[in-house]
Amino acid sequence: MDASNDQSVASTAATNQHRSHVSIDDLPPDVLLVIFREVLLTHLDPWPSYHNLMSPHPFPESIASVCRHWRGVMSTVAFFWTRLVIWVGRDPTPLSTVCDYIAWSQNSPLDIHVLCTPEESIEHHTTEKAQVQAVMETLTPHMKRWRVLHMQLFFASSLPRPRIDLVGRASKLVELELLSTVDDCVASAEEAPPIVGEFQTPALDVLELSGLQFRESYVKPFPQLPMPPILSYVIVSDYGSQYTPFPLVDLLRCLVSCKGLQHVEFANLHLDCSYNGPPLVQHGITWDAEVVDFLDMRGDVIAHYNRLLGYPYVEAVSYTRCSMEVPCMLGNSYYTRLTEIATSRALFSFLAAGRGPFSCRDVTLTNCDGLRPEVLHMLGLTTDGVWLCPYIKSLTIVGCKQFHSPALRFLLEGRRRVHEATGFPEDIDPQYVVGSIEDLDVKDCCELTPEDKAWLDANVSNVRWDDWSGGYSSRRSR
Repeated sequence: MDASNDQSVASTAATNQHRSHVSIDDLPPDVLLVIFREVLLTHLDPWPSYHNLMSPHPFPESIASVCRHWRGVMSTVAFFWTRLVIWVGRDPTPLSTVCDYIAWSQNSPLDIHVLCTPEESIEHHTTEKAQVQAVMETLTPHMKRWRVLHMQLFFASSLPRPRIDLVGRASKLVELELLSTVDDCVASAEEAPPIVGEFQTPALDVLELSGLQFRESYVKPFPQLPMPPILSYVIVSDYGSQYTPFPLVDLLRCLVSCKGLQHVEFANLHLDCSYNGPPLVQHGITWDAEVVDFLDMRGDVIAHYNRLLGYPYVEAVSYTRCSMEVPCMLGNSYYTRLTEIATSRALFSFLAAGRGPFSCRDVTLTNCDGLRPEVLHMLGLTTDGVWLCPYIKSLTIVGCKQFHSPALRFLLEGRRRVHEATGFPEDIDPQYVVGSIEDLDVKDCCELTPEDKAWLDANVSNVRWDDWSGGYSSRRSR
């Protein structure tokens, strides 16, 4: 290589080195803000879950922590700081940083997430309550700006309680979720602190509390202190056997006063079902919820709930890991979801309740060991002229390992035979007895025999069985 080539190579290298020093830091603030805004709109989940907030530095801190220049640019835009992610535990968010967030958000509504890291050992949470108290003292003067208050802590005793620790007017608050990993509240409900004052939340839409919190803050002072007026989604969970059971009727009296209620979830609640007075509906009260979910609930509580509410019709009901060893009357629902129902008796009991004209049209069974051939046989036969779930049109079965395809075909074939014999009437016709299942979806359950596959393809409108799909409707469309 000659000298002129050496000089050319050196010149090119110098130019490339100069170009490599040109970075995003050299962009003017207005261009940086455009870029940061695009990052926000592209990657920020508008409904963040606990898991996608688990990054030590979710947005905007993930951008602002890169360098002092970026942090200074971002601090000028309130829009970036409307979501506050505050950590407690071993490496808590400094209160000075929380104050910066609040100042930078100016007068914008605040979505507040106070979180712990659950995988930390228990000794890292010993100061959690004091840390949370300090955070709340910093946040409470700005209560009028709260839009979301979501707390996921380690100890239940670290959570602030509405009307006891949370007092004032949060006029913009639409979501209040106070959750914990460990229920360490050892005092009985009768020894709970008295109500201090009202926590006014006129815009509250979503409320999620433990059973003990709900009893202390909303059940005990009702009706002297009313429920939030426009609640649409309520989750009450984990009122354990270590507490004195409180009456289910008291819980329902609170909830039926919420006329905008659409979705209710009850999870692991040990409640008193001894009330034998008249149902609440006899007093002119109606149940307005459209979706009701039961998780880890006893059958006697579920039965008592239905009696108190006059066996209500809801659009969708789900039962997850629930028991029901004695069949009883339940309300009706268009969509019925059964998940992890362990015994055939419990599965049969939930399905046997769905006899109303609008009930059990769409049934989904997921990971149910109770789905055995004997249950499918009962669904494919009449008992004294009575069919279980006679209105099923769509059946989805996922992850149920205790049945085989001939048993499922027995169900389908028995219903279709009667439906055909009566002239395939619609379910509103007087001659309707039981209908054919038109949509079948089976995933990760058992092998489909060739004989059953051929029958399903010829006699069911739409079928999906793992990777195979068929049915006479699919043939017509081809």
